[in-house]
Amino acid sequence: MVHILFFIAFFGFSLFTIVYVLYFLFVLRNPKKEEYLKLIENAFKKELSLRHLPTVSILVPAYNEEGVISKKLQNISALDYPHEKMEVIVIDDCSTDKTAHIAQQGFHKFSLQGKVIRNDKRLGVNACYNLAVSESKGNLILTTDADVTIENDALMKGVKIFESLENVGGITGKMIPLSNDFTPAVLVEKSYRSLYDSSSTTESAIHSAFPGYTCFTLLKKSTFSQLPLHYGSSDGNISLAIIKKGLRFLSVPGIFFYEPISFRLKEQRRQKIRRAARMIQSILANKNMLFKDNYGSFGKIIFPLRFAMMIISPLLFFIGLTATVLATFLVWMPLGLLSAFLFLLCTSLGTKTESCKLNLFTSLVIHQFYLLLGLFASQKRVTIWRPVERSALTFK
Repeated sequence: MVHILFFIAFFGFSLFTIVYVLYFLFVLRNPKKEEYLKLIENAFKKELSLRHLPTVSILVPAYNEEGVISKKLQNISALDYPHEKMEVIVIDDCSTDKTAHIAQQGFHKFSLQGKVIRNDKRLGVNACYNLAVSESKGNLILTTDADVTIENDALMKGVKIFESLENVGGITGKMIPLSNDFTPAVLVEKSYRSLYDSSSTTESAIHSAFPGYTCFTLLKKSTFSQLPLHYGSSDGNISLAIIKKGLRFLSVPGIFFYEPISFRLKEQRRQKIRRAARMIQSILANKNMLFKDNYGSFGKIIFPLRFAMMIISPLLFFIGLTATVLATFLVWMPLGLLSAFLFLLCTSLGTKTESCKLNLFTSLVIHQFYLLLGLFASQKRVTIWRPVERSALTFK
């Protein structure tokens, strides 16, 4: 019995490791990254005349955001982009506070063109985007969140990417986690984001990144497809829809935005499981893209590896861990208790140590559990989610 459990553990952990080794070999080590970074650098240097700048519709879904919506509009007003070329649409998803009223005042206060759309009942983020896009006038669509701060040059840089690179349907930027707190949840998120952004940049160099951030996603309006109301993440659905149209979706280093993150592990867990569930729904709904030549390297390499990392690997990790614990307890109970204690201790220390590698390992392990729980949660179709408690530091 013990030998069988150890074999299962070895089998599970080996396959889990193989998935990440393949991702490292075929994605992270790809030599196209340097060429891609050079293209981005040259695109940022491009001079654009005011007359040829496209009109951008900026969509801001909001639910009970009276504390931040004015600062959000102020942030949009400060973007290095002509106001006459921007249209701002705030979608108030049936807030119970003064979000709509404050937003309406903000348009006049910050000299912004646009409007507030108020839903009579809560519809969820996907429905908000569907409605706003249908009423937008811009050639480009920028999605963003009410509590996110965008760097002043981010929109202009994004437009330059569209003007300089061919076959681009949408782009996203780099999210900087924002928090005054120094908690395990904050450190886990910062470690994860560092690896995530590096991966997204390399994926973009090869073909396309998956997914993006609806905190900052700039896309051609013509590439937008109506989002399903009851399943799938907005960022995952948007990026995959663009790639399905034969275009590229890029993560662009040098475009920055700041998002407040959960500072409590309980809140982080709830948010991560929710996001994992929605992302897995998007992946499963688009599984017909796997290994398809018409999506280039994305369909043949990136998407299959992402599929394995987000759906298969967490199951393998759980099988390996469960078999190891059971075998250890059967061999020697005290050793099993000691192993469990050391695992929990390393997990705790991994979020407090200054060692980047240990933080990254801990974050990877924790995210396997988030993904596993997200896989179970993905069986439910939920339109509306309870807001997550954020850090006290909301705006940069």
